[in-house]
Amino acid sequence: MSMLSIHRRAALGLIGGLAAACWGTFITPPAWADSTVTLWSWRTEDEAAMHRIFDAFEAKNPGIKVDIQFTPDADYQNRLSTALRGGRGPDIAQLKAYGELQPFVDAGYLDALDDSVPELKNMPDAALGGARGRADGKLYGVPYSVPMMGVFYNQDIFAAQGIEIPKTYKDFVAACGKLKAAGITPIATGGANGSAWELEIGVGVIGPTVYGPDFYDEMMTGKATFDDPRYVAALKRFAELKPYFPDGFAGIDYTTATQQFIGGKAAMFLGGSFENGSFKAQNPKLKFSIFPFPADDAGAKLYTSAFSDGSYGLVSESQNKEAATKVLGFMASAEFAQMFADELGWPPARTDVTVKDPVLAQMMEMSKNSTPYLTLVGFRWQSPTASSVLQSEIIDMVEGNIAPEKLAADMQAAVATWFKPKQ
Repeated sequence: MSMLSIHRRAALGLIGGLAAACWGTFITPPAWADSTVTLWSWRTEDEAAMHRIFDAFEAKNPGIKVDIQFTPDADYQNRLSTALRGGRGPDIAQLKAYGELQPFVDAGYLDALDDSVPELKNMPDAALGGARGRADGKLYGVPYSVPMMGVFYNQDIFAAQGIEIPKTYKDFVAACGKLKAAGITPIATGGANGSAWELEIGVGVIGPTVYGPDFYDEMMTGKATFDDPRYVAALKRFAELKPYFPDGFAGIDYTTATQQFIGGKAAMFLGGSFENGSFKAQNPKLKFSIFPFPADDAGAKLYTSAFSDGSYGLVSESQNKEAATKVLGFMASAEFAQMFADELGWPPARTDVTVKDPVLAQMMEMSKNSTPYLTLVGFRWQSPTASSVLQSEIIDMVEGNIAPEKLAADMQAAVATWFKPKQ
């Protein structure tokens, strides 16, 4: 063999070795490749839409599979708490907001996301407030929506009965009377089987119109309490609507109430933005929209309750943190926010979206005049919560067994055991 051949072989060997080394470096898969990230949620109503969203994510990220597991809301918190205590939780957990988040933060079940999910910086405070640890101010979840509350109404029923969107509370009651006379349930609602939270939302729909936009701040600073005449008036107004609820409303649960509205048997439903996509999915032919609860005066500015619905957090004991963080980064992105708005039809956590759905557009217009959902944002931080007292006594109040003043006083006595106004 000539010296030229030897040198040529050596050179080729060197080049081949370098190529192999470089190629080996190139094809070494990232830590998240071929990972399955488990994600738990209580939003069974959103199952099909969430699968479509994550199908799109997986198409762009072929190394990651997202296994979404849904548990009904009534059972979810217990399942999640039990799993986290036993070290058998998911990689990503859907988390309740505000005070309902704190036990998981305090127990060390979640990782802070401030540094690992930079897109959180592009979300408004209204979204982030429900995902912050109260002690350290760090973010423990990626928010997904800032819902608001209002009166959903069946547009076909209103048109058939010659009813326009009420401009005053007097108009609202007149519309309810007309509907009832026509054999139509005016307002679908109910609080049976653990769904009294839906009645609490009803108070949240009515409240801001009655007690005003500054009442939340007054409560936080101790200038007002639940037994303030303005809050009592909001409870009274809700109770006044009993004649327009379904017969035997105390025995009707949330699911039955929504089906009454979705099926066209009821003209209105007091609810939050999260109903939009669910209503459409269950009855695509349903023509409906939403309006803020009217005030006594036609010219009054109308307000709505708003809140951070929840977030998705990284479980500390996850064995797939790199992949799970990549998923959370997607959930914090403008891309996810747009898909969320398109698929589910309720206000996303980010505002840099193009609104295509007319009902969502109306919601986002209403949200420009909002005040925090009082019992959730302000008074679910410790037990007993304002919500627990309200939910346990509201049916008795509506049925006339206790006075609104009694319910308000009980709520105040409960939160006074732990709530300290801001100085």
